[in-house]
Amino acid sequence: PIDLATVAGEAAALLEPQFRARGIACTVAVPAALRVRADDEKLRQIVVNLLGNAVKFTPAGGRVTLDAAPCAVADGGADDGADGVALHVRDTGVGIPPGKREAIFEPFTRVDSSLARATEGAGLGLAISRDLARGMGGDLTVES
Repeated sequence: PIDLATVAGEAAALLEPQFRARGIACTVAVPAALRVRADDEKLRQIVVNLLGNAVKFTPAGGRVTLDAAPCAVADGGADDGADGVALHVRDTGVGIPPGKREAIFEPFTRVDSSLARATEGAGLGLAISRDLARGMGGDLTVES
């Protein structure tokens, strides 16, 4: 069991210089008592990757919010309906067109090549994060 608020706060603190440099407000709203069963290092990497993407693709002066809440897990297996946790990263970036949302989880894929040139990275963070989440029995999805 891991204290999700601690992981979220530490990940946000790690990226604070990037948020500050771009004038992006970052809010972490994870309940203090929320615990998850996960691998600490893998979960931390997922949160850092998600926040890192948010800071890259949010315009200067924008905002990023990281929150979490309990949710039901409906995976069709023995644990169907068990308690889980939904972690959300929301930002004021341009968004992702509907037809390209699954593509962001493919290695080396960028949705908009003009944005890709303006940002650093190889396009691996979301692919790695989804694999890590699924390896721990969770998932990583996108809404835009």
